[in-house]
Amino acid sequence: MPITKSDFNKIENKVITLMGMSGIGKTYLSCLLAKEGWFHYSCDLEIGTTYLGAEIEETLGEKNTVIAEDLSQLSRYVGQLGAGKLPFDEFKRRQNTYFEAECESLRQLQKVVAQAHKGGFSQVVNDSTGSLCEIDDEVLLDAVDENSLIVYIKANAEEEKHVLKRAQDYPKPMFFSPERFAFWVEEYLTVNDLKDTNEMDADDFGRWVFPRLFENRLPKYQYIADKYGVTIPSSAFHGVTTSNDFLKIIESHLPDEY
Repeated sequence: MPITKSDFNKIENKVITLMGMSGIGKTYLSCLLAKEGWFHYSCDLEIGTTYLGAEIEETLGEKNTVIAEDLSQLSRYVGQLGAGKLPFDEFKRRQNTYFEAECESLRQLQKVVAQAHKGGFSQVVNDSTGSLCEIDDEVLLDAVDENSLIVYIKANAEEEKHVLKRAQDYPKPMFFSPERFAFWVEEYLTVNDLKDTNEMDADDFGRWVFPRLFENRLPKYQYIADKYGVTIPSSAFHGVTTSNDFLKIIESHLPDEY
């Protein structure tokens, strides 16, 4: 649940879960904090190695090469739907395995924090994926909340335009909103008078569907932040160079009381 400035300052060993769209700065801030002595828990890295490592090797028929600096193999595993890419059933299977791996990476947060403290780290940053907002498991979200403060880094209008343009220029594999995926596929097929996904152009579908996925996610981020944590505009973190700067920004956006 949300906390006050006073509550936050009383926490000696702080654990922060950074939430927000891909490219908003979660990993940049996490790496900065790691240089300042924080333990950096990367959900993307854990998904691509611990939880999907063997699956990636078996499915792609190659050695797992996922590292923090290069997640491209994980992206290739997720793949794209359409002609010359992945058939619907296989694409859906990979969406499901990815989702389960993401959930598992978050279920381990309490254990990760305990191990980090045992290893001498007093502070932990949980660098979540852009699809954290797609998790509608309240038990899991409650657990994340109980073990960390969820900080939603909210993009401004200019940053949102940049994300949308990037998706148009460079369509890439993505995780879809589970409750909307089938509807979007059917709508795209109908609009383009196509019989099935084997006739779809994967990049064209990516360009068409991304704005819909984007708009669908924004209220989900806000709902989680309102229920569990705090919303902070991305601009507030511009120029942050130290752990103290980072913590002061969070504190300044917390309420004095409820």
